[in-house]
Amino acid sequence: MKRVSLSIIILFCTLINLSADQLAYLTKEQAKTATAFLKQQAEVLIWCAFCDNDPKQVVKISKVRFKSVKYKQYYQITLKGIDKSGKIIKEELDLAYVFINKNGKAYCVGKELGYKCDPCTGVFEW
Repeated sequence: MKRVSLSIIILFCTLINLSADQLAYLTKEQAKTATAFLKQQAEVLIWCAFCDNDPKQVVKISKVRFKSVKYKQYYQITLKGIDKSGKIIKEELDLAYVFINKNGKAYCVGKELGYKCDPCTGVFEW
């Protein structure tokens, strides 16, 4: 019984970890597409809906690029910008938790690009 309980706990922790980084590592094609898409945006909202104490953060974009993470052939999107208080923000993005403003509503970038992810929230007011 203890062995089964331990196995369930390990599996649960693994699944939580996998869902936390859904679209942090991308293929090169996905990264190119996402970078081009984000460069067309003036600002994004970064927010993990299921994470405790993670406030919504609106960032005015000044630079977006992708880089190799030196793990297999994966890439990651990096963003530099300024938040509403004027603070410079540098973030490595997980596109499941990045949102764009479309007519006053927040839409998940990962979903908008057709990538499989669960942003843990539906469309919401910007």
